[in-house]
Amino acid sequence: MEKKFEDKVKELEGIIAELENGEVSLDESIEKYTKAMKLVKECDEQLKNIEEKVNKIVTEDGTLEDFNPEN
Repeated sequence: MEKKFEDKVKELEGIIAELENGEVSLDESIEKYTKAMKLVKECDEQLKNIEEKVNKIVTEDGTLEDFNPEN
């Protein structure tokens, strides 16, 4: 099961904090940086998919309606 967007952002924040703290080895830093870049890419793709869905909802019949995820 894929992680939720929010979980990915929290994981990314944790990696950033570890890298900023400077107490990780060079090899570990490279590994964490690589993982962080993968998370950034995944989050970017999720946001683009969400944007496409919202645009379709708004423009489908040419009117603006409140977005209701329950419908």
